[in-house]
Amino acid sequence: MLFTLSDMIVDFGAKPTASEISVKTLLSLSKKARHLNQPETLGGSAESLESYYNMIRQFAAIAQKFRHLIPADFDSDAILTLSNYLLNLEIKDFKKIANNLPSLLDGSILNEKSNVYAEADIDPSWGSAVDALSTALPEKIDLTEYHQDELIATAATELTISFPSLNALCSLDRWLTSHPGNFKNSLLLASKIAVSKMIMNKLSKPLHVSLVIAMYNEHNRIRPKSIGNPNGEDFLRRKMKQLTWLFDQSPVSFEMILVDDGCPNHTGPIAEKIVQSEGFSNARVLYIEDGIKRRSPVLKGLYSSEESRKGGSIHYGMWRAIKDIPLMDHPHIVVYTDADMAAFVNQIGLLLMLQDEQTMVSVGSRYDIGSVCRGPWGRDGKVSGLTNFDRRMVGLRGVMFSKLFPQTGKITDTQCGFKAFNAEVLREILIKAEERTFSFDIELMVLAAATGKLIAHAPIYWHDSLAESNFWKNRN
Repeated sequence: MLFTLSDMIVDFGAKPTASEISVKTLLSLSKKARHLNQPETLGGSAESLESYYNMIRQFAAIAQKFRHLIPADFDSDAILTLSNYLLNLEIKDFKKIANNLPSLLDGSILNEKSNVYAEADIDPSWGSAVDALSTALPEKIDLTEYHQDELIATAATELTISFPSLNALCSLDRWLTSHPGNFKNSLLLASKIAVSKMIMNKLSKPLHVSLVIAMYNEHNRIRPKSIGNPNGEDFLRRKMKQLTWLFDQSPVSFEMILVDDGCPNHTGPIAEKIVQSEGFSNARVLYIEDGIKRRSPVLKGLYSSEESRKGGSIHYGMWRAIKDIPLMDHPHIVVYTDADMAAFVNQIGLLLMLQDEQTMVSVGSRYDIGSVCRGPWGRDGKVSGLTNFDRRMVGLRGVMFSKLFPQTGKITDTQCGFKAFNAEVLREILIKAEERTFSFDIELMVLAAATGKLIAHAPIYWHDSLAESNFWKNRN
């Protein structure tokens, strides 16, 4: 029998949502989608399709590797059957599943964001307040223009003054992000930053934050924009300034740890010169090669930086963050983010707000209600949201992740480069981590869930930085 009885609900038109189906049903529907003969509506490049294909198969490999960590109250046999199916799936069949699966569900995989507020619930003062702020904000965000940071931070400060209650400010943010097409991107970002700032200002107890950034082929983005360097983002100076602004007038101390992942273009030495010239006493540059030579326990199995794919540098930076600083009598949170300016780090308060004694991992989300994701570039330089292809693939990736790793909770955006871990849980899991590819954070979340700690997600503003090199260029 090709399909199980669980498929019968589809035949009678009662199509379930992706979140409702069981692991067994997802497997059955995937098999059915693989054999459907429907017009292709997926789109996307062959390179992008292969990237998502490899990523989901990597998820399946991690599920097999950590089969012993599947909690007893989940169907481990079904999870392992699904993972084995994905590992043996050819890319042509994966493409059919991505193209046809939505038709077997409720028509979509990644749900469209819906309006949060009915018109009757909208505060009449919101419109006039944001209109006044918008006039001073740039029409579009240019990640190479550092002066925009100050304009956006000023608008965020004014929002905290106009809406001194955290509840009121969060309500405003939900309203804005419910209608993102109606407002400037710079205003949407200012709103997120304002909430983050107010969260930090309301802290009453000390907290230490370590920000870890891995660098590979970032020799252009680390420098300011110029005629000879049109894609420069000056990210080191700008991230330091954003963190200083965020934690000012709060009991939070912070450091920045930049890790050179074996960059052939000397990003590490460039970073060292900037740190020295700017007098950044709370920033330091590490080299993964040094960690390998010193046989750092968190880099076991690595014999060259060529074997690292970002994951090794993040592991090493996090390890040094928790080992170089003595145990504290107050919380220590380690955050990692990408080197570019896609996620403004003065949103870190959105991650920290979610953490407590039980929730020790918080991840930024670009795709949940309340988030704003801008990219890729559209016609005439306009910035749009997700393409239809990306929406399909991100949704499929999230569904597969949720069924392979149900113990991690509801994580829509598995790959967002903006995650925070309490040092307490890192001390338990980091030494066990072995994955250094793009899936290193999946392994960290699975290991964290195995400790009994919870994982939460925070909707953020994300603005793709597409013009320069990244970790995968020249390394595949």
